[in-house]
This record gives sequence, C-alpha cells and structure tokens, in this order.
Amino acid sequence: MYIPVVFEAQKTCSMSGARRFNLHSDPAAIERIDVAVRHPPMRAFLANVNASDSIFSTFGCKAWSTTQAGSPQPHMFASRTDIIFLQETTNFGKGPHDGLARRLKELLEHETGETFQVELRISAVDFGEDEGFCLRVVLYARGTTPEQAEARWGLGLARLQQALLFVARELRHNVEPGNRTKNEERVSPRTNAGMPGM
Repeated sequence: MYIPVVFEAQKTCSMSGARRFNLHSDPAAIERIDVAVRHPPMRAFLANVNASDSIFSTFGCKAWSTTQAGSPQPHMFASRTDIIFLQETTNFGKGPHDGLARRLKELLEHETGETFQVELRISAVDFGEDEGFCLRVVLYARGTTPEQAEARWGLGLARLQQALLFVARELRHNVEPGNRTKNEERVSPRTNAGMPGM
C-alpha cells in the first residue's frame, strides 16, 4: 500500500473554537463529539490517542461517506483526524511531524491488500499566539455496500491506532537516559504539558 506524505503549507488549522475539547483533562467530553458518538471505531481511536499516558493529542476530526456510480466498489467511507504532540514546543517545527509521518508510512505500507488507503498531511496550525504544525491523517475505505466500506474503515483506523502507539513507544525509548539516538532529533516529547484535545 502506497502512502503519500504531503506538506500543506498554505492550509492553516485553528486550535480555538467552541467544538474543541481537551480529552486529556476531560475524557468525558468525548460524549460531545458527534463523530465519536456515531462511530465506535473513532470513539476508540480518540480515547486511546488522548489517553493519560499518550504523547499525542487530537484537536479535530470528521467522518463522511460518498458514492461513486460505475465503480466496482462504489461506496466510500472516510475520516480526517488532526494530531499534535502533547509537548507544546514540539509542534513549532515541522521536523517532528515529518518524522512521525514517515515512520507511520513505513509501518502502514507493510499492510497487505487495498481495503483502505491513508494520506499523511503535515499542515500548519494556528495555536493563538504562535503558529506550528499538526499531522492530518486522512483514511479512506471502499466497499460494495456502505456497511462494508464503513467496516473496512474501522479496521483501517484500528491499524492506524496500533501504528501510532508503536511509534509512541519508540519515541519514549529514544528519550530515556542512556537510550538517546539520532531519532531524538525528529521528536523529543514529554507527557507533562496539556494541549487542547478536540
């Protein structure tokens, strides 16, 4: 499976807004995120990525479906999730997000089959007083029925979650005393600083 990594310099996301929730400090806020209430795979993904011991945080997500007439698998289900590092200063250079994207690409491209597709986009983010970056993950899945497309999307989201957690373990290992490697130049996050969740 080929996974593109794209830098979106001109597209700026905002961290502010009435529908942004801090799932690290208020996990129960997930009940107010419509896409998480409607789609259990997204609920599980957000809960795990924003867990108390996570080095990541999400601040935006959406899901949608489309139909393409004449295609062997005409139904598509897709989602978009914006991910930042919980350590605020790590988000002020695109290097850490590029490193994260390329490691996810390595892991996910080993997946067999074409039941889902992933795009990794490094996007600019307005943090209020400063501008930084996030990793915007777009996941697509197709099927012969809407139900099959959504089921495949759910499986793809679970694979993405596993890959993120695997990378998080690598990053923690790399910054432990005595385990510093060149990977720390990509990311050196800590887990003691809060950022908005959704």
